[in-house]
Amino acid sequence: MSNFTMTPEEEKSLQEIANIVAEESGVVLSTLLDKKIDIKQQSAAGADQEALGSDFPDEIVIVECPFATGFDATNYFLFNKPLVAKLSDLMMMGDGTAEFSEDHIDAIQEGVNQMMGAAATALSTRLNKSVDFQPSSAKVSTLADAGLDLDNLTAVNYEIEIEGKPEGKIALLIPYSVIKEATAALGGEVAAGEEVAADTGLEMGLAGLEAPAEAEAKGPEATETGVGPRPGGYFDMFDLGEREKERLELLLDVKLDVSIELGRTKMLVRDILELGPGSVVELDKMAGETVDLLINDKKLAEGEVVVVDENFGVRITHLVSMEERIKMLQAS
Repeated sequence: MSNFTMTPEEEKSLQEIANIVAEESGVVLSTLLDKKIDIKQQSAAGADQEALGSDFPDEIVIVECPFATGFDATNYFLFNKPLVAKLSDLMMMGDGTAEFSEDHIDAIQEGVNQMMGAAATALSTRLNKSVDFQPSSAKVSTLADAGLDLDNLTAVNYEIEIEGKPEGKIALLIPYSVIKEATAALGGEVAAGEEVAADTGLEMGLAGLEAPAEAEAKGPEATETGVGPRPGGYFDMFDLGEREKERLELLLDVKLDVSIELGRTKMLVRDILELGPGSVVELDKMAGETVDLLINDKKLAEGEVVVVDENFGVRITHLVSMEERIKMLQAS
């Protein structure tokens, strides 16, 4: 029996988080499996041992998804082994009929990493704070032997459909503490009509504009022609004097080459000549490390690879200082 009773507001927050995870996960799995995947929410409430035991009666795959930022807690996905086998086999270009094996644990673990990476982006936007997840870990266990503190967990039950055909159930267990904090964050939303600035990190002054440190050093008298930093770390056109606005407007349509660098390596000529289809080139970065976002071959930011709709994207985790960005773009 749960150690908590959710308020209507907390129930609404749980439903909203559950919907975000379902939507983002469906998009990610559709891309990974190259099939239409729908993840439909069936219920969301306090975790119940009997109900979960009915849906997951045998050995299951439990994937732990600890938060890296945003919350101090760990979520859990529950999968029945036949569903893991089907999803993983499809991920590995099979036909979905393979029997469950240890290789499938690694595959579903990577799938969940991408699912939660996409969900983190949506949650960060919705909760107006940074939300991220550590790499997940998976194990095979029964529900009874998993050691989960169900009394302090909420449970969201999903039905997964592949090309419109029901294929099995998934459960997502979220600590009640997360729902409580999320409800408080949602309760502190800006009232209707207030202006909220999105922290894109890409709107900035360019040629002829002063860097933040220089503008601040000049003090209040610099307001007319100088530039001041916005709370989110970027520049707004309203911060600029008329002369600076005119200069910036001349540059807004200039196209810059944006590239993502996964890593680098050095190879001998003989090794390059021996490359062929199926060859693997090892880079100087470990799996899971951030990638570099380059503007005209100059590093602007670091980020994590995510899936956006059916395309790959990069969620920015770190930007160079505004002053460095301005100098870099002036040089470009």
